[in-house]
Amino acid sequence: MPDLLHAQERDRLLASLRRLLRQVSVDGQPLTGLAQTEESGAPLLTRDNALTAELMAIPALRATDPALADAALGFTAAMMEEVGPAPRGALPPRAPHAEILRAEPRDLRVLTPWHEYTGDLTHGVLRQRLRGDGRDRDVLHTGNMVRLRLQGGVPGLLGRLNLRPGTLDVEDAVTDQGVQAEGTGVVMWHESELHLAPAPGMRVLAGTVRYEYRASAADPVLRLTVILKAGAKAGLASVRLTTALDALSEGAVPFAHLSFGKDGRQTRRADGAFPDDEKVADGPLESVHLWQGGPEEGAVALHIRPRAAESVFSLRVNARGGVPHWVVLRHTVPDVPRGGTVTLREDRLLARGVARGTPEAGLRVMRSLDGLAGRDPGQTAVGAPLVAMASVLLNAPVLNPPVQRDRLARLRDTLDRHLAMLPEEGEGLALPADDLASLVLVMDALWRGGGLPRERRRLRVLLGQLAAAASPEGVIGAGLATHGAAILALARAATLVREPWVEEALRKAILALSPEGTGLAGVNISGPVSTPALAMLLRGLRATELLAGTGAVSPGPAAMERLAAVRDALLGTLSARLRAREERLEVLPGGAGEPDAASIAALLLAVLSPDEVALSIGGVAA
Repeated sequence: MPDLLHAQERDRLLASLRRLLRQVSVDGQPLTGLAQTEESGAPLLTRDNALTAELMAIPALRATDPALADAALGFTAAMMEEVGPAPRGALPPRAPHAEILRAEPRDLRVLTPWHEYTGDLTHGVLRQRLRGDGRDRDVLHTGNMVRLRLQGGVPGLLGRLNLRPGTLDVEDAVTDQGVQAEGTGVVMWHESELHLAPAPGMRVLAGTVRYEYRASAADPVLRLTVILKAGAKAGLASVRLTTALDALSEGAVPFAHLSFGKDGRQTRRADGAFPDDEKVADGPLESVHLWQGGPEEGAVALHIRPRAAESVFSLRVNARGGVPHWVVLRHTVPDVPRGGTVTLREDRLLARGVARGTPEAGLRVMRSLDGLAGRDPGQTAVGAPLVAMASVLLNAPVLNPPVQRDRLARLRDTLDRHLAMLPEEGEGLALPADDLASLVLVMDALWRGGGLPRERRRLRVLLGQLAAAASPEGVIGAGLATHGAAILALARAATLVREPWVEEALRKAILALSPEGTGLAGVNISGPVSTPALAMLLRGLRATELLAGTGAVSPGPAAMERLAAVRDALLGTLSARLRAREERLEVLPGGAGEPDAASIAALLLAVLSPDEVALSIGGVAA
């Protein structure tokens, strides 16, 4: 199968990738990788570097630029050291302290390496967003209430006046607030006076409650401390404090999913619309996790860790339009003696990027913050990194300059550790379709590279799960990226698992595509499709075309006719996204946005011939 780019065009695209190389510090060690874009401060993403590492495993490309190949592979491997969802990436060097750009409590602005904080503390509102996001992506730390009663009542004309528990709005009673530097971080706080009325015309200061939010340049966790102080006239009893989030439904992308940790286990709330008022769980609770719907790479997750799980009384969600609006953790605290205080602590982590295992990974990150030096705290799926490492292992015998043996051994060890964590057949844990497609490609590469019989058995199981994930129309996954990856996986694995159901799944997957190339049967796709998604689909179709030309697969005349129509449409669309820049070629991501590493690497993988190389290498012929 001929490459669809001349060597000169290929090298101009590689030059654009090379310009994205940056050096960062991760765990105190220097590490080189590709930044997402040329923009100053752009993160170095694991997925981008994995795509580039897979691309540079093509022998001709490694020979052209071994330094780029080694950098992308080294970055990918470093991010995959820990088993589980991979860190989303690394951050470029930033200020070693939190920057207080505006200290006015009514209109504060604070920057850390990870987040931007704004808000109006005079009304008890702290807004948080990821750096680079707009105001419509804010998370609001506000919406708090206090429920209490006076212990033993207070003196009155007719004896002691007893009070039933009263519920007070914290933000409506703010009397003091501030923004102050504290070490390498900053503390942003507001304090409210809590008044009760035991009788008409009588008003008693029951106490004060102070909410302190600490942000640091050392790690991305926002630390919340709530301090309740009883007044001088009586102690406090029947106390309920809240730690809340408000106005979540007003963001550009709502939080659609929720999970909570209890008794050492994570429980995911069944996906679906939230009622207007829902008691999600009773305490004690070890953690709460919310994350957005939509594409996983861009989804934002919020992880909450009460420092005293036993204090959590309940978790409630008030919804608007079926999505969370007000999320409230209610806490019980001991009675507070006259003039005494009680303190409640909670950690919060806002991060971008979710993957299977996001709640567990988020909680793990919050428990060992030492591993966050220089890292983006979000998660990304392990599929692309595992495929990249498997591709390097498969192609290693023909790579020049060669990859060192000890490095190959470490790659295989990392790969095996991640694969060992996958659910075994019969465990009943369904993997997402995009994970299945990636894992089929991993097992395909391992088997072709002289794998053991158990790897072929696992390949067949994963392939069966991928085929079973298809809709009646043959659609696999929720978009073109996953569907294209599934076509690629089915086509390659069909040469190893020569059973009719594999080719049938491949045939239906091709026929599920609309002839214009950007539609899927029964799937509503609105707006421009991203370049990486279109490129993945093109790659899958080209691999199928290659194998059909050799007789290795036979999807049938109708499927091949549809394949040709979609292939031509994709080539036209992707060609229009190329942009010449001096001696380089750049690739636009589709829709709005500047050229990025993922688009360049994905396009090159689609128009070069990585799968032809893979199918011709190793101990198993196509």
